[in-house]
Amino acid sequence: MTVKTMMLTGGLVAAMLLGISQANATPTQPKDGFTRREATFFTTIQVNNTESLPLVDRITRLSSILLGVPYADGALGEGSEGLFDQDPLYRFDEFDCTTYVETVLAGALSNSPSDFLTNLDNIRYKDGDVAFVKRNHFPSADWFPNNRNILTDITKKVAGKQTKEARAVIDKKSWYRHMTMDNLQLTSANEAQKRLFLHALHHAGDGFKPQIAKIDYVPLTALFVPVKNNSGQVVGSKVNLAILKKIPTGSIISMIRPNWNLKKVIGTNMNVSHQAILVRKEGKLYLRHASEIKGKVVDQNFVRYLFHYRNSPTLKGFNVAVLKANS
Repeated sequence: MTVKTMMLTGGLVAAMLLGISQANATPTQPKDGFTRREATFFTTIQVNNTESLPLVDRITRLSSILLGVPYADGALGEGSEGLFDQDPLYRFDEFDCTTYVETVLAGALSNSPSDFLTNLDNIRYKDGDVAFVKRNHFPSADWFPNNRNILTDITKKVAGKQTKEARAVIDKKSWYRHMTMDNLQLTSANEAQKRLFLHALHHAGDGFKPQIAKIDYVPLTALFVPVKNNSGQVVGSKVNLAILKKIPTGSIISMIRPNWNLKKVIGTNMNVSHQAILVRKEGKLYLRHASEIKGKVVDQNFVRYLFHYRNSPTLKGFNVAVLKANS
């Protein structure tokens, strides 16, 4: 999840003032390969249902289909009727970290292809109401609280007494005011019209008040246990295998940066910087995620990935959540 991913919805008034027909607007067109991946993904949904596959296996199977798909920040929007962001409601030619996770979860929850878009909308938007102000932009303030009906946070089961809590004040009003023209994804507006849309966007968050968002996390200090010599000096670290064994395949992993100081950049602080799916291959844990660094959806060794951040001044741990069995 990058700063741009943090983006837009307002009222119909702005569109009326600008004289732009939302019904005639068309979203950004997906790139080549969309049809093939879409067909494979939806066929697999049907097969999963026919085989009565458990959710964990559905997640593993569907997530693997999308390996290699290019990374793109803010890939999804509200479709052709979106007021500020007319990118597609769903696509299979590019993902950012969160849209990848959302797409896989929506597919896993679907018993037929016709269920997919409804499930995706319900995950991405509060009450499934497709509008920018209803989009679950902030994981700790929106995404997790609004998906309690399908997700269970098992971080405390994984870390036990070593569990820590991240807190941040999410200031959505300030976040909206920090939006720029780059955040507008419109297909039929000129520069003058975009300036009016941007003004409307800046005021779309006026109804929000700052809120304290909390989220549990497994601290990296619990995963990487210091090793000391006879003099008490830290000479290295060892991996806490007991923690790894408690993380189920198919878990949603969220990287936690407690009270991440981004207020000067995007108008608010945050707690979560990245999301992924965890899978097991040959007994080892891997992050399956849309990686901005790698430029595509990849599998990366979970322990090695986190070891890289063990001395990070901001990334302090990870949250673990799973789909509820009766979702």
